[in-house]
Amino acid sequence: MMKIDAKTLKQLYWKDGLTTYEIASKLGIPRSTILYWMEKFNIPRRKRLRDGITKDILKQLYCKERLSLRKIAKILNASYSTICKKMKEFNIRTRKPHEANMRYLKKKFSNDLKEKAYLIGLRCGDINAHKASNQIRVSTSSTHLTQIEMFRNAFEKYSKVNLYVASNDKTGEEIRVHCLLDKSFKFLLNKLKKIPNWILKKKEYFFAFLSGYIDCEGYWQIYQRKTTGRTFARLRIATEDKLILKQIHKKLQSLGFNPKFRLVCKRNTSTSFGKIKKDVYEISVNSTKDVLKLAKTLLKFSRHIEKIWKMKFILRNIGKKWSQVKDKLEKFKKHVKETTLNKSSIQLQQFLHYATTGADEYLLRIFFQDYHL
Repeated sequence: MMKIDAKTLKQLYWKDGLTTYEIASKLGIPRSTILYWMEKFNIPRRKRLRDGITKDILKQLYCKERLSLRKIAKILNASYSTICKKMKEFNIRTRKPHEANMRYLKKKFSNDLKEKAYLIGLRCGDINAHKASNQIRVSTSSTHLTQIEMFRNAFEKYSKVNLYVASNDKTGEEIRVHCLLDKSFKFLLNKLKKIPNWILKKKEYFFAFLSGYIDCEGYWQIYQRKTTGRTFARLRIATEDKLILKQIHKKLQSLGFNPKFRLVCKRNTSTSFGKIKKDVYEISVNSTKDVLKLAKTLLKFSRHIEKIWKMKFILRNIGKKWSQVKDKLEKFKKHVKETTLNKSSIQLQQFLHYATTGADEYLLRIFFQDYHL
C-alpha cells in the first residue's frame, strides 16, 4: 500500500478543502487508501451537513444561482446522494437536460403588446434573431456605446446580456452583443417584411413599433435655418425596407402628419460605405409642428439614450435662436463621438468597461451634466 505523509494529507483535505474522492483522483490512488491513512494519522473528517441543509439553501443554490448538484454537494460538504435525497424530500424539481445547459435563468416574455411592438420594431431594424436549441438568440453589433446600451435596456430584464470584441473589415474593432432568451420570444425569429395589422390598427402599438424602428434606423437632425437664424429639426428614416416605410408613411398621414417619402439611392450606386446592393428609400418629417408632436409621442417608448436626449432637446429648444443652443449642441456631439469606438480617443478597455457594467450613469453624466432634463 502506498504511503502518504500526514502533512500532505492535512494540506489537501483541510487547507485546500478537497474531498477524499478528489484527493484520491489527484494522487492517482484508491479512495480507500486515503481513508486508511487519514485514520492512521488521526486526521479528523469534516462533518456533513445533512441536518443543516434546508429547502431555502437548496432553492438559492440550485434554482437562483443555477449550480449543479455536484457543485452544491461540494459547497455544503455533503455527498451527491444526500443532495439528491434532499431535493426529492423538498419536492424541488430538477432541471431537464436542455435546461441544464442554460447557465442563466431566462424569464418569459411579459406579453405586453406595446413592448412586443417595440421589439418587433428593433427586429425589423438591425437586431438579429435565430433559434438556439430551445432558446432564442438575439444579437447586434456596433461601435456606438449608445446602441449597445439600447440593446441592454431592451433585453437585460429577461436574460444576461453578453458582449465581446470582434474585427470588422469596414469598421475595424466593433462590439458584438447578444443574449439567449426564453422560447416565448419566438415572435422575433422572423424578420418581417411588413408591419403586422394588429400593430397598425392601434395607435399606441404603432408608435411603439415606430420607436423601436427609429432606435435602430432613424435619426433626429437638429440644424440652423439660415433664413431665420433659428433652430429647427427633422426626423429621417432611410432603409431598404420599401414596404415598411410605405406603411409608416401611410399610417402617419392617417394620423394627421405630413411625412415625405422618396427614393434616395438606387442600387449599385457606389458610396463611401461601398456599393449599395438595393434601392434605399427615405421617410422624412420636416414641419415643426409634426416634429414636436412626434418627438413628444415617441419619447415614452424609446430605449436609445442618444435619441432620447435629442427628442428632449428638440422639445425644449426648437424655434430658439441658433446662438442660444449652438454650444450646447456642439458639446453633445463631442460627447457622442467620445462614446464611439475607433473614431475617438476612447480606449477599448474603457469602452468595454462602460459596455459591460452598464453605461447609463456614464452617459447621463456626459450627456446631461450641463443640461438638466
